[in-house]
Amino acid sequence: MRNTQFDEVTVRIQPLAERIQIESRKNGLVTVKEILPDDLIKIFGDSSKETRVIDSGFLPENCLSVRVSDNKKDIVLWRPAGYADFTYYNTLYERFPLPRMVFAFWLNPDGRTTSHRLAIIADERPTPKTRLFVYPFSNVYTHTGICIGAANSMPVHKSPRTLAALMDFILGLPNNDHNFSANDNRLGLGYRDLLEHLKDKDPSYYYENVLISRNFTLQDFIDNQVKGEYAHGRAAA
Repeated sequence: MRNTQFDEVTVRIQPLAERIQIESRKNGLVTVKEILPDDLIKIFGDSSKETRVIDSGFLPENCLSVRVSDNKKDIVLWRPAGYADFTYYNTLYERFPLPRMVFAFWLNPDGRTTSHRLAIIADERPTPKTRLFVYPFSNVYTHTGICIGAANSMPVHKSPRTLAALMDFILGLPNNDHNFSANDNRLGLGYRDLLEHLKDKDPSYYYENVLISRNFTLQDFIDNQVKGEYAHGRAAA
């Protein structure tokens, strides 16, 4: 009945007789139908329901997860192993090798991003059980939050699709010694020495020689449940 257009619909309720009648008029024709009280409740309930659709927008390549709420979109992206321009103080390392990474951002309605996070993942196609590794460089906390720096202005994104470019934008921000520890790489090298050692290597070199495994998975990262579980960069026993 809900999908039929009537000229008039009258509901007659007879409490003593416990009877409910629905009288429908269309083009002069009257139809009377008797229904149960539960049927009437369902009719009114169905008519008041609103279908609420939250549009994610066109998603970027290698998007692993999207959680949408009323005021933000929590988006997780995978960056395969490869290369990026990397700056340490005033030194630019062009096409610097990097292992596989995942990034997470909150995209707000105004197109600005907040709560930026970054983690290194195992050399495999991502699954929820993929292992995380210690980030061997600077400006990333043990809970994976990125220290962007107050002097750095983040781009505005009119569509989630453009977030793929934000990963390389963040990697290209100038690095300093904030949150760096030589204990965060298996070679025990200082930051400058580590960069010089890695600049001509293949991205796969990290997994056998540099990275320290963490006791967390990619699902933990997606759920924002990664904690600072190791002291001075070494994984907890």
